[in-house]
Amino acid sequence: MQRRDTLKTIGGIGLAGVLGAGATGSVAATDASGRGHGNNPGRVGSYNGNSTKTAPGLGGFDRVLLYLADPDPDWEGEVSAERFQEALMGRSVDEAVADRNDGVAFFEERYGLEFPEADEDDVYEPVSSSGSIDATLRPTMLSPGTGYTAYVFSGKSIPNTHGDDHTNTDPNRTGKVRDGGWWAFLDEDTQFGGEYGEINDEVFPAGTIVLWGDYNIRMGDREDPTVIHYDSDHPVTPGDASVVPRAFNCRIEHDEWGEGAVRGVSGGDMVGIRNVLTFPASL
Repeated sequence: MQRRDTLKTIGGIGLAGVLGAGATGSVAATDASGRGHGNNPGRVGSYNGNSTKTAPGLGGFDRVLLYLADPDPDWEGEVSAERFQEALMGRSVDEAVADRNDGVAFFEERYGLEFPEADEDDVYEPVSSSGSIDATLRPTMLSPGTGYTAYVFSGKSIPNTHGDDHTNTDPNRTGKVRDGGWWAFLDEDTQFGGEYGEINDEVFPAGTIVLWGDYNIRMGDREDPTVIHYDSDHPVTPGDASVVPRAFNCRIEHDEWGEGAVRGVSGGDMVGIRNVLTFPASL
């Protein structure tokens, strides 16, 4: 595997601009009538439409996406790593093996976790680490019942689909985020090795996760899904022992947009997920 370039650390991203204009330039003053002009209107207008429309170049970024998830506990449907890799990502078994083994190489280089490489017979099986750090690699697909949906996609108009008490759980509706890959879980309290161990000697608890996977976003019926690769820039600590939501921070990559960053929170006393993606990682 070719090591992906280390990205710049993303700066703080405010969401106040998500519904505003994406044009750049100096701020215009409001005129005496109160109507305003340019990028500074007298009043911010209301919008009652059925889709989210955001400007291209939102906030100066090439692309901005916002994912929301509040789950439906009664959702029922198929969830499997094999379905994610083959039916949704369109990979052959050999291509799934290659992607998993790219993840294995990443986990060793970045975090010092050593896992045996997979082949076509065991690609969808979990495996224990073979090195000095006890961990387990698990093929993963996030349940569509989680409600993970891209409601903001700069330069696009995304339907506002949701249930009465949950975000969209239909995997075939536009904006649905199908999320899966190969996730590694610590089985002991320990420090990481690899590149990460050189910059952080913190002891992480058992249950901490590092990620390698893809977001596969369902678009229109006549267009391909948007696929964004992600891998952990920092570990994700377990959120079940605290009311404080846990943060996840990933490097991301798209074939056309290049490299970017994910900053999100989940768990704790928050049942869902709130996640912001930007390309590039920072301005």
